Amino acid sequence: MNYSKLARKFKPVLSTISGFEVSESSIKMALIRLRSKIRETPLLASRDVLSIIANTRVEAKTGVAVVIVRSTQLKDIIDTMPEISLKARFAIMIQSGPAITIVLDEEATSDILRIVDHNEIIEVQRDLAAITATSPREIMWVPGVVAYITGVLAQNGVNIIHIGSSYTDTVIVVSKKDLLRAFNTLIKHIELARKLISRSSKKLQEESIPHESSRGLNY
Repeated sequence: MNYSKLARKFKPVLSTISGFEVSESSIKMALIRLRSKIRETPLLASRDVLSIIANTRVEAKTGVAVVIVRSTQLKDIIDTMPEISLKARFAIMIQSGPAITIVLDEEATSDILRIVDHNEIIEVQRDLAAITATSPREIMWVPGVVAYITGVLAQNGVNIIHIGSSYTDTVIVVSKKDLLRAFNTLIKHIELARKLISRSSKKLQEESIPHESSRGLNY
C-alpha cells in the first residue's frame, strides 16, 4: 500500500468531516499506526473457534514442492503414491476436475516427475515451505476455524500458495520468504486465543459465584 497516495485521497473527506484542514502527513502516520494495530487485533470469532485455535499446534517444514499435473495422469500417480509416502515426510494429493495437485518433499518431486508425461505437467513450484496446524478433532464440525487461520495470515500480508486438510491437520504452503511471518502470526494468535478463552472462563466462573448480598437467598 502506498500510504502517501491513500492519505491524499482521504484528505478532502477528512477535512470536510472535521471542519478544518487535515495535513497529509498526519493522515499518513495515522494509517501506519492503524495498520500496526490491525495486525495485533484478533478477528471476530466464536468461542468454539477460539477454543480450537487455542488448542492448535503448529510445525514448520522447508524444502517443500507443489506439482500440478492434468488428471490424465491420475492412475500413474496413484500407483506411485504408496512408494512416495514411505520416503516423504508428508505428501498430499488433491484432484479437482482437470488437475491434480501434489504437495510433497522437494526430494520426492523427481519420483513424481519420472512417472508422469511431461506434456501433462501444468506447473512445478519448488523451494516452498509448509506449516502444519494440528487441531483437536472438533475442527471437523466447527465452522470458521480455517477461515480464521487464513484471515489472520491475509491480515498480516501472507500469501497462501496452497492449503489442504487431512483429518485434524491443516497444511498451509507459503513461499520461504513468508514462512517466518506466517509461523509467528499463527503462534501469536494461538497465544491470544488462549488468553481470551482463559479470560472468558474466569469471567463466567466469577459470574457463577453468588455475591455476599445474595447468598442468603440460597439457604
